[in-house]
Amino acid sequence: MQLPLENTGKLTCKVDGMAEGIEIREAERPGDALDIAEIHLAARMPYLHRAHTDDETRDWFARMVGGRLAACWVALVENQIVGYLLIDGENLDHLYVRPGWQRRGIGLSLLNKAKAMSPQRLELWTFQSSSNARLFYETQGFGPSNTRMGATKKTSPT
Repeated sequence: MQLPLENTGKLTCKVDGMAEGIEIREAERPGDALDIAEIHLAARMPYLHRAHTDDETRDWFARMVGGRLAACWVALVENQIVGYLLIDGENLDHLYVRPGWQRRGIGLSLLNKAKAMSPQRLELWTFQSSSNARLFYETQGFGPSNTRMGATKKTSPT
């Protein structure tokens, strides 16, 4: 069953910080890399310069998920990947949610997974022009610690 790109249903939050109806698992199954790449391509910001073609992006994710250079986790609703995170130690390199599925607890569930994986310190970068991402992380206790070339580094309180 293919889920619609947009969901109008509300997901409720459970005690453990994960939204009800969302499964978080490590990306390791056949097809995960392609689903992750498609979310990345759909969620990327239109104001960013495209350094790579869509096919180059898909190839990078195929190598990344299979290569295990960093931990990649996915959020699923009804067995369809709707978001993902990529974490390397205390660096949260990627956290993206498919457009249409945002603001339903999926990003928060993924962020809570990243916090559990790196409980002492978690760092990430956001684009200054991405006000939604900046607001999301700031409401979760992250604060700016550095600014570089249009991006802001954020760290969680220790």
